[in-house]
Amino acid sequence: MYQPFAFTAETRGKIEFLHLKGYLEDTGGSSLKAHVDKTLAQGRCDFAFDFTRIELISSPGVAALLDVSTVIVDDYAGQVACWGLDNHHSTVLEMSGFFFLATQVADENEARAMLNGD
Repeated sequence: MYQPFAFTAETRGKIEFLHLKGYLEDTGGSSLKAHVDKTLAQGRCDFAFDFTRIELISSPGVAALLDVSTVIVDDYAGQVACWGLDNHHSTVLEMSGFFFLATQVADENEARAMLNGD
């Protein structure tokens, strides 16, 4: 049995850090999208997704990640960094085109440096 999806958000400067955990599916994707939309409306356009505690991502979860990333990058000229994906999820997201929108980095420090332009 998988843990239900949940995330914690942390704003540091201009970056919104989202620490994801559990099983990302349709309902979780909707809650993630609502938070991203709210954050974008507040003027923060750079996001760091921590996948280290993600257990499983369903097809609707992948679609939600593509949706929020497209809005961030194409509509708001923001950036997305992510880390902590296992090989399976990394491959699935690569095949979906997610990495045309997001940059996979080694860890949180590298995400911060990338998004801050260091």
